[in-house]
Amino acid sequence: MTMIRMSRMCESLEDRTPSEKRHRICATLPHFEDRKAAIKILSLEYEMNNIGEKKAIKWMAKILGVFEDEIEDAAHSWMDLGEGMKEFLSANRPDSDFSLSDMVRLLELDCSSMSNSGSYETIRDAIGRMSALEVKWFIRYWLRTPRNGVNKSTVEKAMTDYYQRDIKRYSVGHSLTSLVDYLENDLEPPELVHGNFVKPMLAKKYLGKLPEQFVMDIKYDGNRYQIHKKDDDVIIFNRKGKIVTEQYADIVAIISQWESNDFILDTEIYPITNDGTPAPHQTLATRVHSKDKQLAISKCPVQLVVFDCLLYQGQSILSDTYGDRLEYLETIVPSEYVAQAFRHGNVEAAYNVAINGGFEGVMIKDLNAQYESKRTVALLKYKPPRVELDVVITSGEYGKGKRAGVIGTYGVSVRDGSDYVNIGKVGSGISEEEMYSLDTQLKRIVDGFNGGTYHFLPRVVLEVTCDLISQNQDGTYGMRFPRIVRIRDDKYPADCNTLDDVEELCSNIY
Repeated sequence: MTMIRMSRMCESLEDRTPSEKRHRICATLPHFEDRKAAIKILSLEYEMNNIGEKKAIKWMAKILGVFEDEIEDAAHSWMDLGEGMKEFLSANRPDSDFSLSDMVRLLELDCSSMSNSGSYETIRDAIGRMSALEVKWFIRYWLRTPRNGVNKSTVEKAMTDYYQRDIKRYSVGHSLTSLVDYLENDLEPPELVHGNFVKPMLAKKYLGKLPEQFVMDIKYDGNRYQIHKKDDDVIIFNRKGKIVTEQYADIVAIISQWESNDFILDTEIYPITNDGTPAPHQTLATRVHSKDKQLAISKCPVQLVVFDCLLYQGQSILSDTYGDRLEYLETIVPSEYVAQAFRHGNVEAAYNVAINGGFEGVMIKDLNAQYESKRTVALLKYKPPRVELDVVITSGEYGKGKRAGVIGTYGVSVRDGSDYVNIGKVGSGISEEEMYSLDTQLKRIVDGFNGGTYHFLPRVVLEVTCDLISQNQDGTYGMRFPRIVRIRDDKYPADCNTLDDVEELCSNIY
């Protein structure tokens, strides 16, 4: 199947029910000459390409030789850049001869800069050969916002129907794309494979009930990483499954010295000061976003902490108890890198030790539990109460997946005298019905549109909660793990929290 046939199929899925989408994909899979490429595209498993809507507008304006505001107007009119470009371009443009592997190659180009390794020229030439419909669907997948209601779960269910195999069973340690070769050759995929990201086990909130047998360790205020090692090959994944090995050359150097050569570890990496004490979480952004990796290493020293083992000497131990996995872990990892454990049952005492040490709280782990790639009571977190604020919506962007076509991400602000200061974005916590109601309400108070972002008059109040509020180096603010508690129709913008409130909360945290 070619790119144009893929585009036509995607177009046909827009107004279908979830069940119809699933069956349509299943029925189409036999006609894909390159099923691996098709599944990679539909499940969004291709590499990140460093493009966003604002940058894509700039690229399209330059490619087409028009002003940026013409592209913005098209995106605004159709509430979608892809649809806007389809209508902007001539309907008489001929279809391309691009294959799906060609489409994957285009989608995975590094678009961090127009001058980067010929990416702009390649995209420009490809756009010039595409029909208007192909441009629409290329842009949507380029931005990873297909807006047709198809997500990884949809593709997983379609593959289950097509291959007559329980795909969900294998998806713990495999991408959907990596399963294709096994399934096409009627082979049983191994549970875990070096270099295939394993979906992480996630914690629930501690509500006072403890497992029968448990151990506690510190909840470090860093980022979660999964580390794979086989022979001399070390790969570091972030919690979303993106390879970030280059950001942590110092950690790779440490792990390369360990004697064990075939393992997968669950870890945390947190920032530290020059004297080894925990640094504020936001300093880790230096590692994550810096283009000069060596400079970032020197500016942001970090500490590695290992708390679980998933693969030991090439064998999956997901089905072993956590107590047994800890024993395996301790044979691999030098003691200075193993998470500090509290083997007594006093949660409050352990919590106080963690907080006094500058950490985030404690984790409580069921010693008899297997590793499961889901949120589970076998893993509990206990940390300070979340911050609660009343804020006003001042900007918004279209959502993804089920939220495609409606404003689903909200920029929120607090009062600073007669002005409003943005403190971050929030998009979770409200029902689908509430989201659509907000969408209607907000579109009545649009105060501008710029680069894919709507700006609103300060009218709508939300109650939000977050783990913490931090101030960035440039003076802006951000919320960590924000969530909408409710829409405050009973409050006016004047009732919102102030910038002074936010600054006080920041100072209390650090």
